[in-house]
Amino acid sequence: MKQKILIACCLLFAVIANAQLNTNLIVNPRPSATLSEWDLKKGTITLIVLNQQSPRRAKIKVTVKSSDGTEVSTTDLNRAATQIFLDGQTVLEAPVVYPLDIQKFNGKYQTTLNKTGKLPADSYQFCVELVAETTFTPLTTQRCGSFFVAGLQLPICMMPANNQELDIAKASTAIIFRWTPIVPRPNALVIYKIQVFEVLENQQPLQALRSNQPILEREIIGQTQFIWQPQGILGLPKVAETGDSSTVKKGWDGIVQEGKRFIWSIQTLDANRAPIAVDANIEGRSEPMQFTVANKPKGKNKKNYIGHVTLMK
Repeated sequence: MKQKILIACCLLFAVIANAQLNTNLIVNPRPSATLSEWDLKKGTITLIVLNQQSPRRAKIKVTVKSSDGTEVSTTDLNRAATQIFLDGQTVLEAPVVYPLDIQKFNGKYQTTLNKTGKLPADSYQFCVELVAETTFTPLTTQRCGSFFVAGLQLPICMMPANNQELDIAKASTAIIFRWTPIVPRPNALVIYKIQVFEVLENQQPLQALRSNQPILEREIIGQTQFIWQPQGILGLPKVAETGDSSTVKKGWDGIVQEGKRFIWSIQTLDANRAPIAVDANIEGRSEPMQFTVANKPKGKNKKNYIGHVTLMK
């Protein structure tokens, strides 16, 4: 009987002690998908601890779950630092509440974070409780807050359109490049890096994108248009002026050419000039587009225009 009374008293004291340690959690409903930015932006995660007695020692346990209840991460309590809560109110931000180096991420989330540093687009629950520093038994009621990571749509190249042919007379003066913005637009600075590569003879466009030096590379801050003045870069190669197409060189795809082929894309960067990765697209690069610059035939010669060559009579 005495043992039961002693146990009951201990439980009562524990309940009273825990009642004197209360928490309140504030979670930004739309934080950055990049977890490393949580430490930099005040207000992403705020934990308020109210202690109504002498200083208390505890560890902070965090559990993050996805919309279907899958556990995304949990705190490695063996590595977590012990916090000392003095009498009164203590306000803690993300660097203390959710230090990334002691979070254990599960399955696909660890793989995604290794590649992109971001959480996949989804709705999440962020739950916090204080636990005893040695036994890890709960000292407070678990507090939870919801947040949402929106899926990003990288820019789409619009002009010049894919496989569009430009007249060299106009293109030599200026070529207008246009693309859509990243969606949704991040709160931070966005930099669009436009790159244009020449597709050399017997070279496939994607090979040019990966191996050639860009003939145009420019960073545009916040805008979705750039006007390029090539200044002689578009000079056309000489080809045989004959009706016999067999004497005219053909490109990698077998099309007779008089002109130059190009491929262009937009790479989206953050304020630190790091690629804004989306899922497996860790380079943050839009789907590339091709265009050609060539002499366009006029008048009676138009009917003899084959591929990109004007056949002279």
